[in-house]
Amino acid sequence: MQKLESKTLKTHDHRKVYGDIYQLKPQKTVIQLLPELKYVSQSMVTSYDMNWDGRPEPKDDKWLAWKVVNQIKQITKKELEYKFKLMPPEIIWHKAAENDKWVVDQMMLVADCVTEEMFDRAIEHVKKNLRVKELPSITFRNNGPTLCAQRLHVGHYKNTKETLQIIKEDLEVEGYQMKGVHREIYLLPAMGCYPPEKCKTIVSVEIEKKE
Repeated sequence: MQKLESKTLKTHDHRKVYGDIYQLKPQKTVIQLLPELKYVSQSMVTSYDMNWDGRPEPKDDKWLAWKVVNQIKQITKKELEYKFKLMPPEIIWHKAAENDKWVVDQMMLVADCVTEEMFDRAIEHVKKNLRVKELPSITFRNNGPTLCAQRLHVGHYKNTKETLQIIKEDLEVEGYQMKGVHREIYLLPAMGCYPPEKCKTIVSVEIEKKE
């Protein structure tokens, strides 16, 4: 019997596909219209471990959305022959809560070809694998084009408020203002092997023209 040759699929790295978003140069605030983007997002009210390098780690809730993204990866690879890398986690910091907790959306970008039907199937796979009836609040988000200001923060992510302040000052000069809360993209893995000065975080804010 003739052995079937397995097809080698190209691995799509969306850090490069969306280089304008994920590959910023330091020391510069960039104003740009982000394209339509799709995310798997988990809502949490949690405190964070901020005493190591890499990225904040939730203490009170389990970060499970990445497992859903892993299942989506298997679906797109098998059914669409589209293979993609896991993207860095992103956190929208909505507001502080009691007991040092934060109301956040922690999310991860997925490929444009992903559909809500694929997301629903991935959710069911994760439930089955974890042997649970329900998961935390995990949703499929399709964000339309959004005008944003972004800046790369180099240094410990605990100090990103310094970069956020620089963005606000730059926006004032350019005639813009923040619209809502800020988002942070953690470019390095969650490991303690990175010295603080090597950590890289993209600080992003939705903006609008001042009246």
